[in-house]
This record gives sequence, structure tokens and C-alpha cells, in this order.
Amino acid sequence: MGYHRVVEDFDRSAGSSIPATLISRSMLERHIDWIGRRFEFVSLDEVVMHQERNEGFRRPSADLKFDDGYQDVYDLAFPMLKAKGIPAAVFVVTALAGTARVPLYDRLYLAMTRARTAWPSSADRLAWIVADLGLSIPGLRDPFDDLGDPFRLTRILLERTTRADLERVVEVIEMEVGVDEARMRERQPLTWDMILTMQRSGITIGSHTRTHALLTLENEQGVEQEVLGSRQELEEHVGSPIRHFAYPNGWFDDATVGAVERAGYRGAYTSCRHRDPVRPLFTMPRTLLWEKSSLGVLGDFSPAVMGCHADGTFERHRGCPLNHWN
Repeated sequence: MGYHRVVEDFDRSAGSSIPATLISRSMLERHIDWIGRRFEFVSLDEVVMHQERNEGFRRPSADLKFDDGYQDVYDLAFPMLKAKGIPAAVFVVTALAGTARVPLYDRLYLAMTRARTAWPSSADRLAWIVADLGLSIPGLRDPFDDLGDPFRLTRILLERTTRADLERVVEVIEMEVGVDEARMRERQPLTWDMILTMQRSGITIGSHTRTHALLTLENEQGVEQEVLGSRQELEEHVGSPIRHFAYPNGWFDDATVGAVERAGYRGAYTSCRHRDPVRPLFTMPRTLLWEKSSLGVLGDFSPAVMGCHADGTFERHRGCPLNHWN
């Protein structure tokens, strides 16, 4: 099971964050307690070891993962995990760790939420900015979205733009609409001291690249810098081997899987059910959850819905639109 940010008040945080990246501390505890009654929590090292030996666990097992390395995971999730004696993994964006910078997709979404009120039409203005920068990004204008939905526009830019070009776009938007410093502070990354404290308490530290670039959009040199560079930086700071990698956005293809393998990781994790039959350890699927992913029709926590996530029912029927092997 995978998560991103952990917050105190979901409704408040969802007003300026992508909701599907949030879970409240209380809902996370409900998830963990439900999983713990039905599964044995295991570490990623145990998962990889059993995969390498082609053997299963004696009883149903589950692992917990947290992407992006936000401080709120340390503040709100880590004490709970430690008290309950539950292993987990935190995947760190190394260029952000120990700084005041936030992931680029967070900056973009925050900027687009401000743009929706600052500009008559976010989509039209954004299309002009993109064209002025010499970029071509189709799909920004939508006849059914007059004002410009921040999530729709954020997703289009993230999924169709290299990291370097996206940085240019975000900088222009921020210059026009300003930056909400208070909201930025809510997204602070982990410090290296926090990372070391978690590691010494049994939390697995893994790589989530250097800058959270979507690797399938980057060139070969950029992929190597993101994959190998992040591992080297983590090992330099924590003083022990880094064995696990999570693909940003879960996106991978044959080239990125090869780069992760060459970088010396033992296991890598995606967000769909496609696996490379030759390198299955580097395309291990996981289920990403958030505050409302386990709610039933009445808006309450639903064991039945949670069970469908746990056994992969939703993922089997959802499919994946990406072609991972070209």
C-alpha cells in the first residue's frame, strides 16, 4: 500500500493540494489497523528476498510505502508506525531533502489554483505562456472547462513536459500569480536528520529520483542522473546501501527499468499491474491510497472497499493506458 502526504485535517489541506495525494492521520490509522488484522506487515527487504527465491510468505503479507519524503510523514505517520511496531518505507526525492524546496508538481498545482482566480481563463493564459516559451503542449484548452481546472492542467503539463521545460513554465506562472509561502511551508521535505532517525528506527529509506522527474519523458543521460545520482546521494548521507526505488508517477518503460537495474537497486515499484517478465523485481506493483479511496456509498470507511484494494480487484479492472515497452 502506498501513500504520499499525511495531514491532520484532510478537508483543509485538500483546498490547495491534489486530494489524491493526501490522507489524514486518523484515516491512515484506520487503514493500518484494518490491514494489520488481516495481513502480516513486512519490510521491502523481505518482499524482495521472497521474490528472488520465488517463494511466498507463510501468511498474507502487506508493506507500507510513503512517496516524496514530506516532513508530515515524519511528524504524523512515523510516531504511529513506531508505536505499533510496523515496518514501512519512505522514498526520498534527494535534491529536495534538507532544503526548503517543494516538489515541482506541488508548486505547479499551487500556482494553478491561484491562477484560476487571478486569470479570466487559466487554460487560455497557460496556452499563451507555453507558446511564448516555444513549447507545444496539446490539450490545454477544453471547451467543457472554461475557467481551467487546476488538476486537469497540472496533469497535462506533468505528463507531457520534461522536467527542465516544466520548471520554466512554473517560474513564469509564479511570477504572474505570486507564491503562497504558507502553503509552501506545509509541504516541507524531510531533513537528513529526520531521514536518519527513521532509518535507525527500522524504516526503509528508498530513492524516488533526485528531482521527481517523470523518467519516461527524460533523455538517457537525465534518467541516469535521476536514478544513479539519487542512490549515491542517499548512501552518502545515510551511510548504508539503498536497495529500493519508486518510479515517479509510477511511470516506467524498458529504458528506465534497465537504468534502475544498472544503478544497483534490488527492487523497484510502479503503480500498475504490468510487470517485465525478464525483470519482475524492477516492476513490482503497488496500490496507492488516499483519504477517500476506502469510503463506501455512505461516505464512511468501508471494509469491503478496502478489501477490493487489498486483493487488487480495482487495479485488475482499471487497466493502464501506458505502453511500457516501446
